Formats: sequence, C-alpha cells, structure tokens
Amino acid sequence: MRRLALLLFLAFFWLPLQAAQLAVVLGGEEGAYREFLGTLKGAVGGSDWQVSWEGSSEKFQQAPPAGVDLIVAVGSQAARVALARADGPPVIATLLTRSAYETVRAESPARRSGITALYLDQPLQRQIAFIQRLLPDNRRVMTVVSDKLADQLPQLKRLGNAAKLSVDTAVLNTGDSLVPVLERVLGQEGVYLALPDSVLYSRDNIRPFLLTTYRYQRPVVAFSAAFVQAGALAALHTTPAQLALEVAQWINRQRPGALVLPPAQGPSRFSVVINTQVARSFKLTLPGEDEILSSLSAAAGEKP
Repeated sequence: MRRLALLLFLAFFWLPLQAAQLAVVLGGEEGAYREFLGTLKGAVGGSDWQVSWEGSSEKFQQAPPAGVDLIVAVGSQAARVALARADGPPVIATLLTRSAYETVRAESPARRSGITALYLDQPLQRQIAFIQRLLPDNRRVMTVVSDKLADQLPQLKRLGNAAKLSVDTAVLNTGDSLVPVLERVLGQEGVYLALPDSVLYSRDNIRPFLLTTYRYQRPVVAFSAAFVQAGALAALHTTPAQLALEVAQWINRQRPGALVLPPAQGPSRFSVVINTQVARSFKLTLPGEDEILSSLSAAAGEKP
C-alpha cells in the first residue's frame, strides 16, 4: 500500500511537469533552416514545450511522429506535407511568404483548421516607413507584382498617399515578359519597392530585373539580404533566427491541451541591410542601418 501510495503521489506531481511535444518539419537542409531550428530549440528550452521530433519533409511523410501536440513547418514544402493529414495536430507554418502560404492552404486536400502562419512578408506600412527614413526626399514609389500579389496594391496605394508618396504599379500577368512591364513604371524618378513575389524574382529574372532598374537609375528596396547582395540598394527583412524567436514566443504562451493559435500575420521582429556600394554608385548619402532600425522600432513599438 505504501508503494502504491508513493507511485500515486509521484504520478500526481509528475504528469503536470511533462512537457508538451513539438515536432519541427524542415523544408530543406540549407543554413536558414538549421538557423531557425537551433534558435527555436534554445528558445523553448525550459518551458512547457520540448522539441521531441525534428526532420525533413521526406522523413515526415514516410513516418509521421506520433503523440505530437503541435507541428512547426519551416518552409513551403514542410507546410505542404504537414497539412496533408486531415487528422494531424495544429500547425504553425513559417519561413514562407504570404502568397506561398495561401497557395499551400488552397492545395491542401484536408483544408482543415488549426493552422496559422508567421510570414516573411513585412507589413506594407512598415515598408513605406522604411522608404521614408531611407530616402526622405523621395516622393515616388513604384512596383510590379504578379497576379498573386495584386490584391495588395490598393492598400499600398492608400498607405503611400497617406505618406504623401505617389505610388505607380503594374501587374505581370501570365505570359508577360518582365522587362517590358517593368519599364512601364520606371519612366519617372522614384524608388522601386520589390515585394516578395516568387513569380517575378525567380533565379532567371533577378539579373535582368536589376540590370533594367540600374539602367533607369532607380534604386531598389527589397525584402532579403540576399537580394541586397545581388545589387538592391537596401532591404527590410526578418532573419530565420528572428522568426524562430517569435514562433517560440507564440508557443511558450500556449498551455498544452488548450491551444489558441494567433491569426496568420507578418513578423514583428526585423532587420535592415544597406548595400553601401550601390548607394555610392547612385551618389546617395544614407542614414546608418542602426539609425533606421531604431527609428522604425521606436515609431511602431516593435522589436528589431
């Protein structure tokens, strides 16, 4: 009886301490995925959650983990396989654009609830504020998007007009060539805002895009550090580690067994990167990265 009483006592106090099980599905093996995973594991350590399974999309498809309370799907392919099971646990999709997330959801045969996303896309209002701080004398913003992002253009125009910026846009329809459509908006001085659009900025399009904008002497504000390294003037972007920290905050606020996922949204953490060589070629004197970052963060009450 004493032994039974001891076992019941231990069970009573041990069960609440059991961490909820978290699976992380990685859409690739590149450094960005590993950076995300390492940061996430460190950020949830010591909480009510633990990463009990991690692996590739292929591994997940072949042998989905059992007894998992929540899945973090990192990348489009990871989100695709995580959503393929109608009876699976809730999913947080991240390290993907809003457009990619919506495509994956539309393609999912399950079409189930219990899913949210932390996009890579920066809020448009933050993008406009970034352009104003980067180039305060600029009065015009231009952009081209595919039809997948065309629904964002009315909001972009409203935000630009509110900031006393002229906004010129064009839509690249299926079958169109990029350069002729791009040249429609490059005729007047201004800043080109590149929104995260896999149709426009594919590997084959990046070089002709940057050559065309440079020929017209239009600086490009982009959405990734890699884009800046390729020749864009600057970017407002969120790193994999920053996404992981934000996802960890979401998870750590959840009580196992009583999940309340936030709505799909863009990140609150962000970074600024400037290509100083491109700035010199355009004869631009720009504020420093830290100055812009601090100004944006203070104005919005957000976390860099």
